[in-house]
Amino acid sequence: MKILIKNAGVSLLLVLFCACSPSPESTGVTEPPPTPVRILEIQPVQLPLVTEVVGRLAPNREVPLAAEVGGIVTAYTADVGDWIQKDNVVIRLNPRDYKLALEEAEANFVVAQTRLELAVKAFDRARSLLPREVITQDTFDNAEAEYLSAQASVKRVKVLVDIAKAQLSKTRIRAPFNGQVAARMIETGQLIGAGQPLVKIVDPNPMRVNIWLAEKEYVRLDKSDRVSIVLEAYPEETFTGKIDRIDITADERTNTFCVEILVTNPNQTLKTGMTATVRIVTTTLPDAILIPQSTVLYRSDREEVFVAGGDNRAQLRKVKLGRSLDDRVEIREGLAAGDQLIVTGGQYLKPGDKILISAFSQAEAK
Repeated sequence: MKILIKNAGVSLLLVLFCACSPSPESTGVTEPPPTPVRILEIQPVQLPLVTEVVGRLAPNREVPLAAEVGGIVTAYTADVGDWIQKDNVVIRLNPRDYKLALEEAEANFVVAQTRLELAVKAFDRARSLLPREVITQDTFDNAEAEYLSAQASVKRVKVLVDIAKAQLSKTRIRAPFNGQVAARMIETGQLIGAGQPLVKIVDPNPMRVNIWLAEKEYVRLDKSDRVSIVLEAYPEETFTGKIDRIDITADERTNTFCVEILVTNPNQTLKTGMTATVRIVTTTLPDAILIPQSTVLYRSDREEVFVAGGDNRAQLRKVKLGRSLDDRVEIREGLAAGDQLIVTGGQYLKPGDKILISAFSQAEAK
């Protein structure tokens, strides 16, 4: 009887001991479940290095058309916005005074020619009489001098005729190239002087964009670089440009270099003064590593990312950032091809945490 009671007491103690002992979960021995994450396997890509600068459109050529002679404006054949062809008359001046000057020069030319004809006959006669001593040497010399003077007079008056013709032709002011009238500064009946601007003519095809580049961008520039242009007025359309001129000296005030770019404008949709964003592909990095900007953890003195280790544990990597490209950023140091970057779920991780990789990580990350 005593033995039974004793065994019953031992059993009771064992039951009480088991009930009071802490569970394995409460001791912290069991590892927490893995954190679900999605990954992106690092693959190097070609990265174009793009220089982006804002400029304004200007015509390829712009000329303030001026008069070479003075006079009264009798008519203009084109006004602001009109298209004109090369050598077409744009402005007409009153030609009356210039016609009179030409008529006077032509009359003087006839007189000079008549005098020359008489001098030629006298000189020929004197040459035939001198050997026979019918005339003196002085008479012959006078005939020769008269002939040479008349000959020079004809040449001089001929030049005056040509000048008068040229002056008369300048009363019709012609377009120097195909273009469009951008401004008119005169009115019919106005008296103008030589050299006074009359109209401004522009050549809008192609258009020109002047931009200024800093030294670090200028040194990578080449005339063969690809250029694209986006206008504020047409944000959905991209225009192709071509580098036309690159300055070889920097502006002393800004320490920047001017670059001129041409963009075709066959439909004249591009207008002078429009804002243009110019993008120039200066070079291409063949093995660049780009990752989503959202995966970078910014610390006070460094940048870090989480990658998946071989044992399915989170590893923290210190990285060095490069250029930003929309929602991606270039990694210059810290990642290599084949690394598995954690793109989602990293905000809940600590180094060494167990992770559970989604089966669709790669596709969704892309």
